Amino acid sequence: MLNKSISLFFLFSIIFGQFNHQDKLVIKRKLGQYTATIDFDGRVNETGFFHKHLDVGIHYPFMPTWSIGFKYRSQYRTKEDAWNLEQRPQVELLKAINRPNAKWQFRTRMDYRIREGKDDEMRNRSRIQFKFPKSITRLKITPFISNEFFFAPKTWDYYINWISFGFDLPKSKYGNPSIFYKYVQTHIDGDWKPTYTVVIKLTI
Repeated sequence: MLNKSISLFFLFSIIFGQFNHQDKLVIKRKLGQYTATIDFDGRVNETGFFHKHLDVGIHYPFMPTWSIGFKYRSQYRTKEDAWNLEQRPQVELLKAINRPNAKWQFRTRMDYRIREGKDDEMRNRSRIQFKFPKSITRLKITPFISNEFFFAPKTWDYYINWISFGFDLPKSKYGNPSIFYKYVQTHIDGDWKPTYTVVIKLTI
């Protein structure tokens, strides 16, 4: 099953290869009350393949609607034709609110960024997500929308905003696929610079 899931993942990558795109493969496993995750991520823009990272983490539900997660990211990005490493220990707190007509999730995450050639720094990422409680239309898709804010405590600067909207596709024997559009704004030299990405995600 794992090999078929990975093959499907790369097929979507080829189909969307002409766009700014991000491909994610997430593996989740229950370990008693804990949930272990491994996240593979690759990104392509107009310059080519420029970003790759691997996340490993574990989450624990300490209350019925609350959970805490501890993660570690090893991330590489290209700069001047060289891959630069960023290591990123992370801790996050999640709150779920499920209603008959909506599913809400609130997440706040602290990153400790260990970067080559730069000072270490802390960063906060806070996200709110709305998802339909069940699938709609004959296609059985489940729409969702989210907004994520990036904040640097050291400089007291809100400098990145991600708006994502898309849908979960029906569960298959290969896993749980999702596709969404991510609109990113980055505050640079006093102006907000927009970019966009089509994201293909497969959770198995």
